[in-house]
Amino acid sequence: MMIAKPQPGVPRRSAPRFFSTRLTFQAGILFLLGAVLSTGCVSKEQYQAEKVRGLNFQRLLAQEEKRGDTLDAKLAQKDKELNELNAQLKQTKDKIEALESQNRDLTANLNAMKEQSSSQPEQEPAPDSPALSNDPAPSEDRPLPEPSLSDPFVSDEELRNLLDSVEPK
Repeated sequence: MMIAKPQPGVPRRSAPRFFSTRLTFQAGILFLLGAVLSTGCVSKEQYQAEKVRGLNFQRLLAQEEKRGDTLDAKLAQKDKELNELNAQLKQTKDKIEALESQNRDLTANLNAMKEQSSSQPEQEPAPDSPALSNDPAPSEDRPLPEPSLSDPFVSDEELRNLLDSVEPK
């Protein structure tokens, strides 16, 4: 078949239409509606499974929120304890500084007293001091007690040895 060229002055005839525009539009809408409905539908089992899964996620979320709240409370408690310990540490440092200052003062006083005592001539202790008057002579200067001849537990040989060791040379 050959296509004829349009001639001037001859009205043009259109090709026959099998489908009208309205019918084509309605078919397209029905096709799209069917596609949407067929993909949007799920079986009852799938729906129930997804519903249970969603509830499990909600339960897990609630548990994690509760756990987070518990951890937040513990963190707040630890922060409070840390602040108390920092306050105690500051007090302890202040006490240490005060004691170090007192120690420096006492050391300075001790050094001053040592210098003062070294610059003064040495004096003999007073004889009326009770600690010195009751003090026996040192053991090196004290003579050994002589054994008694009436001591029944000392033999004659031991007695002679003791006497020989006591005699001045």
